[in-house]
Amino acid sequence: MLKKPTIYLAIFSLSVFSTVAQDDAEFEQYLKEQQTEFQEFQDKREQEFQAFVERWREAEQAYRKEVAEKWDDAKLPDKKRWVEYSDDKSRRTIVDYENNTITVEVLDDSDDADVLNTAKAEVKRLNETSAQEAVESDPVLINAGMSVNSRSQKQPQKSESLLGRKVEAQDLSQQKVQRSGKRASVTIKMPDAAVSDRVKRVLPAAETYARQWGLPTELVIAVIHTESSFNPLARSHIPAFGLMQIVPTSAGKDITGFLHGQQRLLTPEYLFDPNRNIQAGSVYFHLLINRYFKDVRNTQSRFYMAIAAYNTGPGNVARAMTNTTSLTRASRAANQMSPKQVYEHLMTYLPASETKNYLTKVTEREAHYQKTLGL
Repeated sequence: MLKKPTIYLAIFSLSVFSTVAQDDAEFEQYLKEQQTEFQEFQDKREQEFQAFVERWREAEQAYRKEVAEKWDDAKLPDKKRWVEYSDDKSRRTIVDYENNTITVEVLDDSDDADVLNTAKAEVKRLNETSAQEAVESDPVLINAGMSVNSRSQKQPQKSESLLGRKVEAQDLSQQKVQRSGKRASVTIKMPDAAVSDRVKRVLPAAETYARQWGLPTELVIAVIHTESSFNPLARSHIPAFGLMQIVPTSAGKDITGFLHGQQRLLTPEYLFDPNRNIQAGSVYFHLLINRYFKDVRNTQSRFYMAIAAYNTGPGNVARAMTNTTSLTRASRAANQMSPKQVYEHLMTYLPASETKNYLTKVTEREAHYQKTLGL
């Protein structure tokens, strides 16, 4: 009498098992498809990052070659200097933020009076040129197809010139014209107060984002000073852009992944905006402290390691600590040392003298700004 229910139960069990097995197979297929789609998305994004770097470097190299046809030392803008050429490449103007000078050079046989008049006109133009306007006419950005659309940007106030403080050029008669072959140049010292003005211009944003991301304001200012000497149009060959020298293809990935949930390309247009750049740099420093070196118990030790990593990357700091790229091992090693010992260890074992100098400069400038700004 029990055979029929038993048969029905067996058939039902087989049916359920078959359905579950089919569902599992479909789910496995779904997961594979999702993984494939995600990998394709990641590959496409990585290709975009690499294409950006190639486009930038090609445009920079092409412009350097163009300039080199007239100048044997073809200087281009860098981290601490803004460099502009006239359309015919016969004149070059260099704003040196690190040394607080403006140099105007000409390639012709003009007499001293003409050279001084040219320098006077250039200083007047620079006084009236904003960083935004300088970016819009940047030939490398234009050739790379990355020129700024001014309509999409918040326009800076006209008083915020590229120089930071107005440079008086009414009387340059006392300036000495230097000559070398057919090249004549005049170097003008900007006011000492121009440096403090540049600090004041970045201070509000530094305070805002330092507070938001748990950083000392003086540290953010010290990093800006060391990275760019407050040059709002700072760039490097890597390329990195802006006040805090953000590399779109490395730090930029971490920053956008943290802020937006996925990696995005931070363009030069974005990073030449001082507020956005300081936000990005502050976020990256926050990640160094609270993600990469979160297991370092002493706050000062963690900051020393983060400062070095801002320059050379977390992996290189880990290697200096333990001769491996393990952040866990690096943190354990740091926890066995005092902050002073961590600093001395980094200064001994960091492979690049650039990073050692960077760590020294940032820590010294941090103390300086804490004192002078009353922070």
